[in-house]
Amino acid sequence: MKDLDKKSTDTARAAWLYYIEEFTQSQVADKLGVSRSTVIRLLQRARETGLVTISLGVSQETFELERDLERIFGLQTVRIVPEAEDGETQRRWLGQAAAGTLQEMARKDSILAVSWGRTLRAMADSLQGEVTVPGMKTVALIGGLHNADRGTNPYEVAEIVGQFFKAPARALYAPVYVRNAETAAGLISDTGLNEALDMARRASLVVFSVGSLSEKATMLQLGYVNATEKEFLMRSGAVGDIACRWIDANGAPVELPPTIHPIGISLNDIKRIPERLLVAGGASKAQAILASLKGGYATHLITDEAVAATLLAEARDHVDAN
Repeated sequence: MKDLDKKSTDTARAAWLYYIEEFTQSQVADKLGVSRSTVIRLLQRARETGLVTISLGVSQETFELERDLERIFGLQTVRIVPEAEDGETQRRWLGQAAAGTLQEMARKDSILAVSWGRTLRAMADSLQGEVTVPGMKTVALIGGLHNADRGTNPYEVAEIVGQFFKAPARALYAPVYVRNAETAAGLISDTGLNEALDMARRASLVVFSVGSLSEKATMLQLGYVNATEKEFLMRSGAVGDIACRWIDANGAPVELPPTIHPIGISLNDIKRIPERLLVAGGASKAQAILASLKGGYATHLITDEAVAATLLAEARDHVDAN
């Protein structure tokens, strides 16, 4: 087979697996026996040659819902994806929308802070090809979670995003939580960690998701919040977390259990970052998303139709009640 024919065949196969069979880029790479970077190039070629064309019609209702949410919560942009039948598909759709938005927001000579989780990993996987943003740097927003699923850890997500933009990634070499104040103070006094934290504070753009306090929440599933700590947080009024820092229904930081000492920048530090892209969806996260918006943590939002409708209904109920 001629090289050109083989390239065309591989491109078609990669496009079919990714867009029709809905494989992840890593799964496509395994199926074709190539690297993930090769898959990214094949998918880019599929779009550049017209083998794949993407068209998305946004209904008038969806457009109006986006505008209403922007107006009510003072957001610069809102993007709404359809409601999916399962969580994995929902995360992939959110990730695809986030990947496009992130490329629009990337700026040269800037610092991008990246949080963690399955939704942001889906975003990273949806970044196709390579885009050079001169002078751009990437930093993980929080410390590491040693038992998180492969690819969802803060530094891993930041590294994938950094590779796409050719923006060197910096990790926070510390656990996300430590159990006593003395250990936390000792870690934060480390010069290298201080430099990474300062870099995160100087970011011009942060992309993050939110977590909940449900039994299926990742922080609970991984054991970073145990039953006693969960009960403490619930009594404190916590409804969700941003970068592993807990907030109440109005977005205010809550008192933490004496066994939880976060390593990372504060919620106020996050709010000082000029552009803040929140990517989250699913009914279990609706309350945490609403709290994040009430607290002013996001300037841009990507969510799904069902959550968007819930946010609008809650906002209107609040207005009617007052």
